[in-house]
Amino acid sequence: MNRLPLLLFVFLSTLAQGQSADELRVQATLRQATVFLNRAQLAAQATATIDAGTTRLIIDNAPAQTDPQSIQVSGKGDAVIQGVQFRTNFLDKAPRPASLQRLDDSLRTTREAYESLLVQKDVLEQERNLILANKEVAGKDQGATVKAVAEMAAFYRERLTRIGQDLLALNRRITEQKKRVDRLDAQVKEQDAKRERPVGEIEVTLTARNRTAVSLNLSYIVNSAGWSPVYDVRVRDTKSPASLAMKAQVFQNTGFDWQNVKLTLSTANPALPGSQPTLNTDYVSFYDPKVEAKYDQEAPEAVPMLRRSARAKLASQEGDPNAEEVIPNPMAANLTNTATFTQAVDQPTNVSFDIAIPYTILTNGRPQLVDVQTAELPASYRYEITPKLDPDAFLTAQITGWDKLNLLNGTARIYFEGTFVGESRVSLAEAKDTLSLSLGRDKRIIAKREQIEDVNSRQTFGGNQRDAHAYRITLRNTRQEPVNLTVYDQIPVSTDERIVVQLTDGSGAQRNPETGKLTWRLALKPGESQALTFRYEVKFPKGKVITQ
Repeated sequence: MNRLPLLLFVFLSTLAQGQSADELRVQATLRQATVFLNRAQLAAQATATIDAGTTRLIIDNAPAQTDPQSIQVSGKGDAVIQGVQFRTNFLDKAPRPASLQRLDDSLRTTREAYESLLVQKDVLEQERNLILANKEVAGKDQGATVKAVAEMAAFYRERLTRIGQDLLALNRRITEQKKRVDRLDAQVKEQDAKRERPVGEIEVTLTARNRTAVSLNLSYIVNSAGWSPVYDVRVRDTKSPASLAMKAQVFQNTGFDWQNVKLTLSTANPALPGSQPTLNTDYVSFYDPKVEAKYDQEAPEAVPMLRRSARAKLASQEGDPNAEEVIPNPMAANLTNTATFTQAVDQPTNVSFDIAIPYTILTNGRPQLVDVQTAELPASYRYEITPKLDPDAFLTAQITGWDKLNLLNGTARIYFEGTFVGESRVSLAEAKDTLSLSLGRDKRIIAKREQIEDVNSRQTFGGNQRDAHAYRITLRNTRQEPVNLTVYDQIPVSTDERIVVQLTDGSGAQRNPETGKLTWRLALKPGESQALTFRYEVKFPKGKVITQ
């Protein structure tokens, strides 16, 4: 192996190390986190000065959830990387994260305030006891005048009343402060208990001819991290475009805070296999209990062979001296502006978002919102109503141009006219060129659906019976502007050729023969009312009973 101060990439190795190697412990500084949907790839940097000979450099602040097979190490310096190993340290605690230190500081301040209140309470109680003791002494003074006794009684009454009121208020403050102390103490204990978990260590074996400084770049994948998209959709009014803000709920529970790191969000899922599955031959035969029993007896014999195959494959990968050098993809360009200018990198198999500003993600498992991108999208608006099921109209936005934003399925918080109106769902499987989102109810569109009793009847013609039904839908627009309104209703659909359903009057409705759905599209002026009437008949054999 040549000694070259080059950038070397080394995968996890199981090379035997010399017993005389010196051990040097350092901590790596986390620089970048690429967060996938269910895990993350971390990039860290460590520097050290090593002596001549062989040195085992221990990076002792790696998460225990590190995937050993994902570790990559590159280096700069006049040294050679001989091997990389990952191990778990069950003895040492993880470093105390800054978030836990802040909690501990808050607990100490809160506990000091609680103890100060206890001191104030003790002083007041001592004062009350002193006054009561002095009262007993003064009461034995036979020479006291009536005026002196009255003044003394007034003093006792006023002061004891004041002390009692102060103690009452103080006890309330003590109770509330004790609750704060208990909550913070429980939080600190919960966070501190996580430090009891084992930590990971990455051991890099280096050789150098002379004392030299080295710089190592590490990359590895960890579990207990991920992100999911959420959206804010804001509509000022029905004449304005829709504003869509994509945010990411980023979480991590690796045991180490990610302090001020460059963040990249990726839609890739490393847990899924990257190769297309292969179809195996699907055989069909007759069932034979003897053959089945034979397989049951021989199945355990196949297990050792499978295990040996797996070990042989692993040994081949690790020991192949002709294995190709693996070089990771170049990092994306640094961004210096706000998240409005987040760069979306469209790759052949996934999309990644380079977040413009550094973020700190605490190791508490709680989602933290990260701004990803915002956009103004063309939108048309219409009201939809189904009076048979709900008397309220719902405003929906038909948004176009969304397919250029690399969106994912997720929850959307809807704001209309400056007010939060509820949550909807961005479902890309249902969307085509237009993304439909509900903007909530509008009670200023009034609807009433009623059955027309004098039309409903049952008549018999020969061997058939005929049921007639009629409904009236009354609609009124009480808004100050015109609205486009889509009205839905339905008539039954026959599942038997002997039952015939006929729409006799639809008031211009469009009918879907497969579902029986009726659709009207109306334009209502401010204050305008309109009535829709539809009638249908159901014909079926006499003597039969139909269900609907």
